[in-house]
Amino acid sequence: MRHELITSVQNPLVKRLHQLLDRKGREEQNRFLVEGAHLVEEALNSGAGVVTVLYDEQREIDPACLRAIEKRQTEIEVVAVSAAVLAKLTETKNPQGIVAEVKKNTRDWQEWMESAANRDYMLLLLDEIQDPGNLGTILRTAEAAGVDGVVLGAGSVDLYNGKVIRSTMGALFRLAVFVRPLPEAIQKVRQQGGRILVSSLKENSLAYHEAAYGGKVALVIGNEGRGVSTQVADLADSYVHIPLYGRAESLNAAVAAGILVYEAQRHRTFPPAN
Repeated sequence: MRHELITSVQNPLVKRLHQLLDRKGREEQNRFLVEGAHLVEEALNSGAGVVTVLYDEQREIDPACLRAIEKRQTEIEVVAVSAAVLAKLTETKNPQGIVAEVKKNTRDWQEWMESAANRDYMLLLLDEIQDPGNLGTILRTAEAAGVDGVVLGAGSVDLYNGKVIRSTMGALFRLAVFVRPLPEAIQKVRQQGGRILVSSLKENSLAYHEAAYGGKVALVIGNEGRGVSTQVADLADSYVHIPLYGRAESLNAAVAAGILVYEAQRHRTFPPAN
């Protein structure tokens, strides 16, 4: 760990890190930025690939983050920067004084599925979720509900979007999350004897509390506007819906996901009597 001071926004490191605020930059560098003491600490303590930590020279480094850095076995570059530099690397109106550069998750989907082949699991499949706040909230809720893994389908918001990361409150660093084509993921679940439950208002759909959630199961939540795509919906073993008792036409995607994963976990923890 070494400290240096950077005050210019034209510094090469600052210019490179600034590119991580855009999806293109994140994809080219295979890295992303995390801001705020809580999220930086979560990234460090979870074993995420933290490369660089930058902190406001006038506020000093957060003590909890410093302790987490000192516990790490890998070398992390620690850099003091001016408020102007920190503002260049953050998206929030009132930066908390610390930012971290983190490598993207390299967990392998095929290896993870093979390791799960001989046990039951609950997966959450997300079909073209567009709103970053929704995605972040879904990931946070999925972790809290004990979901084993999440698959983010094509056409969804970038997993490493800053608002997504902030909305997860650190769940992204602990939860197994994969970006894969959903038909491919569904095929893999089926090969292992799992079932696919798609959230849908089709006439033959079951009320969410009537569905069977045991064994290997994948729950599919669709796009905020149009729901689950026809391509994915056609692969369902069963359709489930959440009854609406008021005048609302639909539920927010994150709320719907939360209701379904908690109901699934309730069934799995307390199996209904036959």
